[in-house]
Amino acid sequence: MKHAMSDASCELMGDFFATFAHTKRMRIFCALQKEPKTVTEIAAEAGISITNASQHLRLMRDRGAVIAEKHAQSVYYHLADPRFVEAAILIRQALLEQLRENAARASERTSHRRSHTVFQPT
Repeated sequence: MKHAMSDASCELMGDFFATFAHTKRMRIFCALQKEPKTVTEIAAEAGISITNASQHLRLMRDRGAVIAEKHAQSVYYHLADPRFVEAAILIRQALLEQLRENAARASERTSHRRSHTVFQPT
């Protein structure tokens, strides 16, 4: 491993990933990838109620994942650091690659079993 993490770093990372362990919070994350949005816009894009979006955004704000800024009468939310998106892209690429490799291995095992099956007439 190139960069070994200390116990404190592992705990920090665990807390961060726990923030996004909920599917609705990941939908909110995805809604905020490109630009700041209001809770109404986030709720619509994430397919959840405004109340539910507000609850998740409060938790995400408390954990430092998003920042809320008031502009005139509206509050806009944005990701606390654009590198979170870069990290998510890397993780997604690794997961997709792993899925492809797993599918290829499963296909290989299936074809291997078929090639060794001997027909037994009844």
